[in-house]
Amino acid sequence: MIRLACCAALLAFTTLASAQDYPTRPVKFLSTFTAGSPADALMRMLAAKMSDSVGHPVVVEVQAGAGGILGGQTIARSAPDGYSLLYTTATTVMISPRLQKIQPYSLKDFTPILVVSMAVTSMFVHPSFPAANFKEFIAYAKANPGKVSYGTNGIGGVYHLEMSLLSAKNGLEMVHVPYKGGTDALLAVVAGTLPVGFAPVASALAQVRAGKVRIMGVLEPRRVPDLPDVPALGEQVPDYEKVASGVDIYGPAKIPAAVGKRIFAELDKAARLPDVQKKMTEISFPYDGTALDQMTAIRLKDVDIVTRAIKAAGLEPQ
Repeated sequence: MIRLACCAALLAFTTLASAQDYPTRPVKFLSTFTAGSPADALMRMLAAKMSDSVGHPVVVEVQAGAGGILGGQTIARSAPDGYSLLYTTATTVMISPRLQKIQPYSLKDFTPILVVSMAVTSMFVHPSFPAANFKEFIAYAKANPGKVSYGTNGIGGVYHLEMSLLSAKNGLEMVHVPYKGGTDALLAVVAGTLPVGFAPVASALAQVRAGKVRIMGVLEPRRVPDLPDVPALGEQVPDYEKVASGVDIYGPAKIPAAVGKRIFAELDKAARLPDVQKKMTEISFPYDGTALDQMTAIRLKDVDIVTRAIKAAGLEPQ
């Protein structure tokens, strides 16, 4: 018993010491975002701030493609030492693997570190659409089954799953028009070739201000502080459930808790700097800050919502 107690104390001391010393070499963030995108620029900014703080290089490498799965696999298979981390969308961990016959990984293969931002996204319509808010939208769609089409950034994407779940709950029959990107759907609504679309608020605001589209609401349970005049779908639909989205940071499973806390502390400190906050506001990525155990609990709940949304969309693993 004494020997076991000594071993446990030594292990705890070693883990604490490694967390205090961390990092002792370069840290790598593997990003699944396209190089040069707003999200990519944000991570490079965070990495530079973290590097200044810890005194070691913090680098960002891009491994996009396959819905983020390639990057997810790489990090899931990495050593759980805190030197290889994943910067990605919640979709990469919550949705993409569930659309594969053989799941490449699941949430249990990662250590949730930080929700960087629940990137603000929106549903919008052409100005001629005969509904002033989402409640009127539901009534119109119900009265016109199969006649209302909506555009998203692709089959199995967050917007497709959002509308599939909303349609299932409200008895709507709508036509899905998948595009390669969210901005394609936005342009189609602006042109009047499509009545309804989804896209990040940052992409849609210029067209809203020009009077070329109207926002039905942000895809959130509540209004967001940066857009207090824009209603949230959650306040218009009582049983609204948000499909997992946003920008997350994960490590491989089994990163020591003390190391995970150190990584979060450094990222949180960087994200709260005034110039970083300004950047996040500019790209409509308000800082979230949910981390570690709390983030794990939220993402576990998201797994249930995503599972039901995939079923509502009628999607089968490929």
